[in-house]
Amino acid sequence: MSAMWETQKALYDTLSEDSTFMALINNRIYDEPPTNEQYPFVVIGESTEIRENRLNQIGYETTAIFTIYDKSGGLGTYNIKAIYDRMNTLLNMKRLSMDNYTMVICMLDNAFTARDGDKRLMNVRYRVIAH
Repeated sequence: MSAMWETQKALYDTLSEDSTFMALINNRIYDEPPTNEQYPFVVIGESTEIRENRLNQIGYETTAIFTIYDKSGGLGTYNIKAIYDRMNTLLNMKRLSMDNYTMVICMLDNAFTARDGDKRLMNVRYRVIAH
């Protein structure tokens, strides 16, 4: 059984259950970037997975990529960095609850900002190890 879907559900649940995080993005967290959406919002996007077996125990390392979108006018990347800061507080070096797995840890891999016309973006990559 792959851990990709279980990882996405655990990440989504962790973020969506935090009222501070959801207030920062006005309750807008998606699996697919919406069209004509209001800003800011977060997309749980691409993921990869590799086997991480240890001591006769099946495991996986899943990498999940989040993209934070904003149109902040003169604020530059301030808003996306505030959203990222709360996201990182909730996810980095935290144990997640996942069905069918007993040991799960989430770790920040990297993050970077970009500009796309009048939009500000931040891509954030987390690694989740599940056994």
